[in-house]
Amino acid sequence: MNIRMTRKRVVVLVTTLLLILNAPLFGFANMIEVPYYQYNYDIYNWDIPSAAGYYPAEVLSGKDLGVGNFSSPRDMFVDDNNNIYILDAGNDRIVVFDKDFNFKKQIDKFTQNGQKVKMVDPSGISIDKNGLIYVADKGAKCVFVVNQDGQIISKITKPKSDLVAANKDFVPIKVAVDNAGVVYVLSLGSYEGALMFDSKNNFLGFFGSNKVVVTLQLLIDRIWKKILSKEQSSSMVRYLPTELASIDIGDDGFIYTCSNYASVSVGELKKLNFLGKNILWYKKKDQTRDFGDLPKYYGKRLEDSYFVDINVTKDGFINALDYERGRVFQYDQNANLLFIMGGKADQMGTFRDPVAVESIGNTILVLDQQKATITVFKETKFGELVHKATVLYNDGKYDEAKQLWEQVNKMDCNYALAHVGLGKALLRMNRYSDALKHFRLANDKEGFSEAKEQLRNDFLKRNFGIIATGLIALIILIVVLRRRFKKQKSVDEEYTRKVSKEKFPIYTMFHPFKGFEELKDEKKGSVLIATIIVLLYFIVAIIHRQYTGFIFNPYRQDRINVISIFSSTVVMFFFWVLSNWSVSTLTEGEGTFQEIWIFSAYALLPYIICNLIYVILSNIFIMEEGMFLTFINIIGMSWLIICMLNAIKAVHQFSFGKTVATVVASLIGIAVIIFIMILVFTLFAQLFGFIQSIYNELILRM
Repeated sequence: MNIRMTRKRVVVLVTTLLLILNAPLFGFANMIEVPYYQYNYDIYNWDIPSAAGYYPAEVLSGKDLGVGNFSSPRDMFVDDNNNIYILDAGNDRIVVFDKDFNFKKQIDKFTQNGQKVKMVDPSGISIDKNGLIYVADKGAKCVFVVNQDGQIISKITKPKSDLVAANKDFVPIKVAVDNAGVVYVLSLGSYEGALMFDSKNNFLGFFGSNKVVVTLQLLIDRIWKKILSKEQSSSMVRYLPTELASIDIGDDGFIYTCSNYASVSVGELKKLNFLGKNILWYKKKDQTRDFGDLPKYYGKRLEDSYFVDINVTKDGFINALDYERGRVFQYDQNANLLFIMGGKADQMGTFRDPVAVESIGNTILVLDQQKATITVFKETKFGELVHKATVLYNDGKYDEAKQLWEQVNKMDCNYALAHVGLGKALLRMNRYSDALKHFRLANDKEGFSEAKEQLRNDFLKRNFGIIATGLIALIILIVVLRRRFKKQKSVDEEYTRKVSKEKFPIYTMFHPFKGFEELKDEKKGSVLIATIIVLLYFIVAIIHRQYTGFIFNPYRQDRINVISIFSSTVVMFFFWVLSNWSVSTLTEGEGTFQEIWIFSAYALLPYIICNLIYVILSNIFIMEEGMFLTFINIIGMSWLIICMLNAIKAVHQFSFGKTVATVVASLIGIAVIIFIMILVFTLFAQLFGFIQSIYNELILRM
């Protein structure tokens, strides 16, 4: 009996332990495995595994749908009644299904005045609110406007206009129609944006053109074009705006476009208002983001997202199709990345030649031209929670979204948007400390600053009497001590007579013009003190990197390269001394290597102190007070320059002009030293590789 009871207790105990150990995994009970790498980006833009917001529910071919195999399908559109239109270009037809993919009809011929009109090379399709079908045919160089029976109502052809841009070749590739009947046509090679036509096909102008992306190469070329002759400048590269790749119109009436920037990967997706201005901002006004995957180098080849289609759901979620990697990226109205799905492969949920993305509710459809299939992505439980919470969050209903974000956080604790939502809700509940934690986990500096301001104000209200009393007491103490220790002799005489070797760094900091001259004359410089200052410079650089306030700190505290910081401080300081000593030797400077080391180290002291002050205040100030930190930086850098110029002037006994020239030459000398070191390292690496290859060859032949 006792043995049975003991066994029963052991079983209960083990079961309880297993439940406790596996408790964190219960949040993933509703997670669904997907046949591709499911990831998102963390707060530092590192890709990390993530819970799936969508899963590939089915892959449908034309044969599966009972209409025969699709052949080179080019585009897809879902109308207001959730009917799905497939532009099956290879079969010269348009196939229509309902939202459940039940076949409704197909339009396999266009007719005009009783005559059959054949599509030549169609690439885009759109349906207006009246059911009229618009087909962009780049081969026929027109947009067909047909009814549901395939009868051609009209054609949109090359516009007649005095505008030079309108007289280009008209090669329509995409088309969209708004509720007012205005037609937007993207023409191949048109850099001025979409061509607009009214309901009677009259040309209205251009809309939503991209701007030329300003790069360093562009600025250099502009300078050269001003210098060179017209014949020479005409042969240089012309910089044109990137043409739009696709266009969609949301239920909110705004125009959404996608394009690909070959040189600068930002702002590929846009939400345009009636003036054609982008209003899809990320975190703050006039700030856009890098959409899609972050650019990566594979050898010498740069791989970046190349968007070919864009779709906006009924709830305002933006789906962008990346042809380069075969993925769909979903964003909310604040340009926050929600989910990534798909890939380039042959298994379910991946693509070979994705050409179009559409949505029915929050279900996503992706058309693959090469596979001639439609992949249906459906929400997971995780995706459903995120969508509901995001809609509430974007509507400002933070309290209602809180419970949903808590569930999301349990299912994926790395999901940054959940922490932002929880932070906003906790902020409204006056739980500022808890809000700070969530904003920090989400790397939301704006939210963190707002919570910190409230927390600081709350602290000041509760402790104002103590703080005010302490400040008054401190002021009285300073006044008393100043009177007590005030000397009768002048400050200059006192310093001249009593400045010790240990106090000289402080003296030169506050009296840079005469302090370094006296340091040269009295020879009170200390190599030990100078070396300590240089090491302090290194230590403060680490402190500055690791302990600067979260709002003003661009680095991630969990990763630090001490060798890199040592190289950028102590090693660079050594190079400065070596370079200055080399230059001064050629320009008849009086300073020795040891003296240059001492004088330059003493000149660093004000910069080190300003950095420490910056770190302390950065943990107190909020974002709106950042200008004061900038001012401290300016003071520190200016103070350093003044001290360093006076140090070099005094140590070598140069004139001011010669000092400036020597400093500039020394900076160039540092670049030369670094270049020589890299060159030597490269040569030794090649030599080592050559010796290793010979050794391997000898071993193989023996």
